[in-house]
Amino acid sequence: MTTSTTDKHPLSDKLETIATNETYGLFPTPVSKYTVPNHDQLKKDILNWMNTSDILQKHVRSSITHNVVQVGESNKLLADLPQVSEVLQTAVLQHNENSMHYKCNLAVNESYLEIANEGAIYAPHEVSNCLYHSIYLINYDVEKHSSIKWRKNVSSNHYPIMQVDTTQLSPYNLTEATFTMKEGDIITFPSNLTFGYDSNPSNELITFSANIVPS
Repeated sequence: MTTSTTDKHPLSDKLETIATNETYGLFPTPVSKYTVPNHDQLKKDILNWMNTSDILQKHVRSSITHNVVQVGESNKLLADLPQVSEVLQTAVLQHNENSMHYKCNLAVNESYLEIANEGAIYAPHEVSNCLYHSIYLINYDVEKHSSIKWRKNVSSNHYPIMQVDTTQLSPYNLTEATFTMKEGDIITFPSNLTFGYDSNPSNELITFSANIVPS
């Protein structure tokens, strides 16, 4: 990302304008959205799988969530529904090819399906010991459910040196951001990027999350 100011060349109006001021956005963070082409069928398969799976009130993310339950044991959905594994792999590979270009195979080392009901909260957090994190929006209504939000990491002792009000928002001073997403999207991003969502206003936000590692 670059912003610049240009002036006419001082020797001739016919010469190209010259840049007098440029600002560069260094180290942009890639967040990818892949729309699953056969989502309607996959959603039916997943809902049927959920009907025969146990609801786990307690899970390893209980400390950072409220009113969120896990359905089925970790990694079981991918084992039982390989068609879901296939689309997830496609989404992850496209993200890698469009961004980091890691020279390795990529695989899931942990995955889980969750239901967030009314008032659910997912505290801002990162995911450790993996390269990417993916979230598949299985049952999601943009008018009824919370959107995922990402936050700039401000935990460093050196950031910010000073806190000052800004005159307007820009890509450089945002501390929280999101974008338009819809049911059937798989969102993939670096696992060290802080993310979560605010109080969910309605029942049955269903997501499937996966941690991606080299294989």
